[in-house]
Amino acid sequence: MMNSSIDALYGGFADGLPPELRSLALALPHVLGLAPAAHNTWSECFNHRVTLEAPAFIAEALPGAGAELTRDAVFAHALSVIEAFGTDRVADGQVRAGPELLRLLEELRHARDTLLERVRAGSSERAQAADRETKEATREEHSLLVRLGAATFQEYRRISLGKQAVGFPPSLALAESAGASERQLEQIKRALAGVWLGLQFEDDAGDWEDDWRRGHGAWAVSLARRRLETGKHEQADERPTEPDLIRRRVFQTRILYLMLKSARHQYRIVRRYARALGATNLLHWAERRAARLDEMLPMEQRYAGYVVRARKLAPWAAEVLT
Repeated sequence: MMNSSIDALYGGFADGLPPELRSLALALPHVLGLAPAAHNTWSECFNHRVTLEAPAFIAEALPGAGAELTRDAVFAHALSVIEAFGTDRVADGQVRAGPELLRLLEELRHARDTLLERVRAGSSERAQAADRETKEATREEHSLLVRLGAATFQEYRRISLGKQAVGFPPSLALAESAGASERQLEQIKRALAGVWLGLQFEDDAGDWEDDWRRGHGAWAVSLARRRLETGKHEQADERPTEPDLIRRRVFQTRILYLMLKSARHQYRIVRRYARALGATNLLHWAERRAARLDEMLPMEQRYAGYVVRARKLAPWAAEVLT
């Protein structure tokens, strides 16, 4: 399944909504700040196919996963991701929580649950529990980052994994319905955890300055503060707020390098379990992500902040050098 299929399925979902919600649903990528214009589709919002279609990568390793079952699981997963983005934007104040948007988010959850019940009876309850876990982790993250709290990498991993809870139920429902063994289910969980954590760590390193400027805090800052407070570096300010000073502290602690190194470790975990499962496309995806970081890590180690500059120059490079 390709992302264009997700767009077609989402269009069908939007067509079935009440008239007052249909236009909002079609413009939702733009409303949530994920796309520059109202006509942009979900397939244009994400750089990685796995983000919207994780169950399709898992289905490759499951002979019992038929096409219709896989399509339902993939669309349920896509709706979970879309709803989670919407809920997160509302929670941190980036989007106004108007009544129509809240109704639309509820419709997304209802459609997801209906699809999951078709994949495997009872799976909607797991998805609803994942909703609660994601919301709680998001609240904990916002509270920590806004107050400029110091954080360990263990806390960062725990909260990040909690935020990604919605990314598991559709793939697990598909695997269970296809007759996966307990061992396979555990391998799928570990592979998916590596996917979500790897992408999270990499994005948080590359986007930390934008997050900081928006006033929502940034994981790079909280992780750097913790390293400074452990005595490995000079003592942290009581409440640092000067942007240039913050940048110097983040670069001084080499936190971005450590975040990228952690992301590479997660991609290697994905590679290991994808190989064990026989999920070839997921294996190749993880190999490409790890190889990219193999190239970037020496540059980040030598030139602190390289990942930020590389991220900002990527659109220009794509246009000029291709």
